[in-house]
Amino acid sequence: MINGDIIVFDTETTGLVKPEPTDVVHQPFMTEIYAIRLDKDFRKIGEFESFVKCPIPVPPEITKITGINDDMLKNAPAFIEIYDDLYDLFDGCRNVAGHNIKFDLNILNFELFRCDLERKFNWPKNHICTVQSSFSIFNKRLTLGKLYEHLFNQTFPNAHRARNDVMANVACLYELRKRGLIEYV
Repeated sequence: MINGDIIVFDTETTGLVKPEPTDVVHQPFMTEIYAIRLDKDFRKIGEFESFVKCPIPVPPEITKITGINDDMLKNAPAFIEIYDDLYDLFDGCRNVAGHNIKFDLNILNFELFRCDLERKFNWPKNHICTVQSSFSIFNKRLTLGKLYEHLFNQTFPNAHRARNDVMANVACLYELRKRGLIEYV
């Protein structure tokens, strides 16, 4: 059973996570992050949003999916510059959620590791994944867009942008909780 505040977050990146033991320098870089902290009644307590400057060009196939390009990131802060704000948002929160949350936690960990900060970050203990939570309904992995469509009979606009994905995921989490698929008090 999950209780207390919850952080729902999403990242956009330069690619997919490569299998272990791939060195962190060859793992994808974060290009955008949005995180929202909610109380147990799903009321917003705080939020954080930023593009993130990365040391490699955004691949064209990623720009095609997310719309994020190098020009959008050229004046963005580096990850180390947003660390304090992220730390403050996550501090003391025991619950984190996302759609395929393992991916976003890996991306966050890669960025923390590159800055030698992974041991200083206050990691939430409980992980809630809407991919896993919805599996019992549909008996297959659904994209966030497909899950949203199944739950609400409509699509959500501007998928693959961090804020939009998080807001859609918050709605899905709330609905999955109503249906008893996520125990949360």
